[in-house]
Amino acid sequence: MVEQGTGEAVVIATGDNTVLGKMSRLTRGESSDDVTGLHREVNRFLLFVVLATITGIIILWITWGAWLNKDHHSFVTFKANVVNSIGMIVGFLPLGLPSAVTLVLTIVAKRMYRQRVLVKSLQIVETFNSVSVIATDKPGTLTQNKMTVTHLLWDTEGVYKVPLPKPAPVQGETLLQTVRRLSMGVVNTAQRLSVGAISVARRLSSGNVNQPKRMPSLSDDDERHNIPSIASEVQTEAFKDLLVGAALCNNAEKQIVQDAQIGQDVSKMKSELRLVGDAADTALYNLCVDRCQVDIDAMRKNNPRLKVLPFNSSNKFMISANELVSVEASVPQGERTVLLIMKGAPDIVIQRCSSYKTNQDQNLPMNNEMKQKLFNRQELLGKNGYRVIAMCQLKVTREQYDRMIERYTEEKRSQSIAEDLNGFPSNGYCFVGLFSLLDPPQTEVPDSVLKARRAQIRVAMVTGDHPTTAKAIAKQVNILTTEISEMNGVDTFKIEHSPTGQPTLKLYRNDTLLEQHVPGTVTRIDPDNKNARKMVQQAAIDAGEAEPDPQPPWYKRAWASCRNQVSEPKSDLPPSSKMEYIPYGIVVTGADIGYMDDFMWDWVLSHQELVFARTTPEQKLRIVVEFQRRGEIVAVTGDGTNDAPALKCAHLGVAMQSGTEVSKEAGDMILLDNNFSSIIQAIETGRLLSDNLKKVAIYL
Repeated sequence: MVEQGTGEAVVIATGDNTVLGKMSRLTRGESSDDVTGLHREVNRFLLFVVLATITGIIILWITWGAWLNKDHHSFVTFKANVVNSIGMIVGFLPLGLPSAVTLVLTIVAKRMYRQRVLVKSLQIVETFNSVSVIATDKPGTLTQNKMTVTHLLWDTEGVYKVPLPKPAPVQGETLLQTVRRLSMGVVNTAQRLSVGAISVARRLSSGNVNQPKRMPSLSDDDERHNIPSIASEVQTEAFKDLLVGAALCNNAEKQIVQDAQIGQDVSKMKSELRLVGDAADTALYNLCVDRCQVDIDAMRKNNPRLKVLPFNSSNKFMISANELVSVEASVPQGERTVLLIMKGAPDIVIQRCSSYKTNQDQNLPMNNEMKQKLFNRQELLGKNGYRVIAMCQLKVTREQYDRMIERYTEEKRSQSIAEDLNGFPSNGYCFVGLFSLLDPPQTEVPDSVLKARRAQIRVAMVTGDHPTTAKAIAKQVNILTTEISEMNGVDTFKIEHSPTGQPTLKLYRNDTLLEQHVPGTVTRIDPDNKNARKMVQQAAIDAGEAEPDPQPPWYKRAWASCRNQVSEPKSDLPPSSKMEYIPYGIVVTGADIGYMDDFMWDWVLSHQELVFARTTPEQKLRIVVEFQRRGEIVAVTGDGTNDAPALKCAHLGVAMQSGTEVSKEAGDMILLDNNFSSIIQAIETGRLLSDNLKKVAIYL
């Protein structure tokens, strides 16, 4: 980041040719496609009235010419019959219907705004009435997106250390005494943690790692409850490496943020120093600063960052390179140490490790037994709803690092890169430890999910978390309920490959094999879905893999536009084959979606309770398309740039206020409070709108 001075910038692409421009172009729909169900219903009603008026006028003139004009010539003259025809037109046509519908939509939109839902178009308000599936992500929508570190694992024995011990209950004390005792226990524990960690934190901040270590003593309270505190383990090199990684492989930082004050002019802003960053990064930042008294600013200054591979939904990990400060100034720059730190999903990070660090600062080979032990610990934490982050590192000299970057630059020019990791090695890391983070659900969400279920709306969780964590959170927010998932069971399926490479899908219910299925042709995208087809075609055109389709003749375009104004888009399945829901839950991982054919999609989407874990934005789009193919009206939540295609493809795209500008542009509405409960309130309001519109139409 250049903060001052002068320089020259080279512009290589503008507008739609940039990455954000291409994404925005995929999400821009044509005006002919933006026809809602309300629009079609009004058009069909007007068409019926017009046909009835024309039919009445024709009958009037036939009656007048064949009977009245002959037998009663002076009863109704020609001029009087013309006046009667005009009167029928004025009387039959509901001229006040457009203004009445607009007024009702405006009132409902204002009511939704008071419910913290900003609707971008009045026409989309009616879509709330017909939503049958809500595909929602987890962080910030179902949960509070305020993570805290709860457990750490850094030794070979797989022992999780709890930072704050839980005091033993005391018999006979009152509620007030219990609250006071728990509060004092938290304060005393925090003081003990800071005493034990402050010396190591200062050494890490100053870069002087050769100072002698001092073992702090344990208090009687720690021994009585048999829970080791962080102060007792802070002397180990593995824990020090965890702290270093949490501080350096971290994009959270304190920034001055300006917010407009509610009820005041926009020009009046309030500035405050706030911790800005991803929820996981802020949790690790708070662990270092608040609990271990680490001066992160000094540590980052003494160990400057050289390069970084940002976290993304495809890799699911982040890598940073920092040059460690040397105590001896005489060390040549080429021999200085560069620390490569990888942080991300355990099931991906651990596979890239060839060794692991013990409590005795020994690096032992990473074998299958150790991997399985770590995966078991991850499963144990995931079952309790914790999000687990793995961390590993690799130390190289500055000369080796420079050679890696030069080799990466040459390979990038020759386009011979197998896996683009920004020049970082793909494996050979040393496993350091695990962090478990707690992101509690929002208090209103469980009741809102049950309310949606009573309204015959299915709520499907689509998240990037581990399946075990996603399943635990789904149970906490009632997406997986006791009545269905725990009483009846949760279905799963596993993929096994034959010696010839042919995959076989085994469908299980409560660990009982239901059947085996050999997948056939996998339908990549729905050809009848206009938004999806347009996105795929535009992406192929941008990549140079396809040519734009020739425009049809004008009369075909006019006929298609007229038909789109009054007729509903056809479902990919005939009405007779609409799927019936089965009272079971299911958890599907994103890696398995690529093997699913139409039979598997029918089986998966027929479940009453759905959880999709470890998904990417592309897989999220595929889930939306498959729901639409089966006649579902889908509402999708999203906050990232890559969520824009799914938001645009869905019948109702719900963007988050905290999301990117591209996602807000693609969405049909914006949740101002990032709360799932607001969606349910908006659907309730939308259903009231349907009843009121029927009354208005009958009156007019």
